[in-house]
Amino acid sequence: MNINARQIQSFIRVAQLGSFTEAAELLHMTQPSLSHQIRQLEHTLRIKLFERTTRRVVLTEAGQTFLPAAERILTRLESALRDMHNLADGHTGRVSFAALLTVGASLIPAAMAEFQRQHPKVTLEYLEESDEPIYQQVINGDIDFGIGAMPRQVEDIIFSPIYKDYLYFVCSPRHPLAEYSEVSWHEIVQSPFIAMKTGTSMRNLMEQGFSMTSVPMEPVQTAIYQSTILGMVACDLGVSVVPSSMKLMFERNDVCLIPIKERLFRDIGLMVAQKRPLSKAAQELVNVIMQVVGENRSLLPRSD
Repeated sequence: MNINARQIQSFIRVAQLGSFTEAAELLHMTQPSLSHQIRQLEHTLRIKLFERTTRRVVLTEAGQTFLPAAERILTRLESALRDMHNLADGHTGRVSFAALLTVGASLIPAAMAEFQRQHPKVTLEYLEESDEPIYQQVINGDIDFGIGAMPRQVEDIIFSPIYKDYLYFVCSPRHPLAEYSEVSWHEIVQSPFIAMKTGTSMRNLMEQGFSMTSVPMEPVQTAIYQSTILGMVACDLGVSVVPSSMKLMFERNDVCLIPIKERLFRDIGLMVAQKRPLSKAAQELVNVIMQVVGENRSLLPRSD
């Protein structure tokens, strides 16, 4: 069956107006073109839909039966087209993304709130992950994009740096280095050290810092979460280093965050699959995240 929307629309307008001339004007068509659309529809349905009188065009019994169904079809089609236009324009749809805990707990909530204010009909699905899972989910197409540390391998993804996440030395207020305005890795390694688990960008940076000294890294404790490290440090179980984004997460009086002379950092950025461009809604969310990062730039450390 070969019935198109133009034929349905033409039939409904002629039925409503009772005139081919008025319907053609309303549809911005010539009358011969409108008549052709109706003939094609009648041919496909194999039944006559209109009777012409000396004054008006009236529906046949078949036309009266078909009219309600035609109106439902056109209404549903127009609704579907509006939904597709809204989806294409980023007004509706679903965006799934993941970010590191330190980014998610500090910058992401503000971005999500602003985005939902601008696009209330878009559903957001947010995941907190560590480095490798974010990369893998972007590659596998499980999420639209990720925000995290630049992976060691950047095949199949486009990585766009957002900001540099510098390391800070963290100790309790009772530690001998607590009053220092800046410390070096040579000073850090003299105290019991609490490390992040292996395979993370933070653990890699910790190992890089220790490599600047002659002291091997032998952690007294290993943690999965930065918040756990802060808790251990506050209880004098050791010292550690944390990313600058932690400054946006916590304002604590039981730990001291001190700049490190050797400016080690990780690039935090956007990860998008090379072969899968972002939807309009996803791109809008990225724009809002970038706006929030810019507004909080003063809270992030500089390289000097």
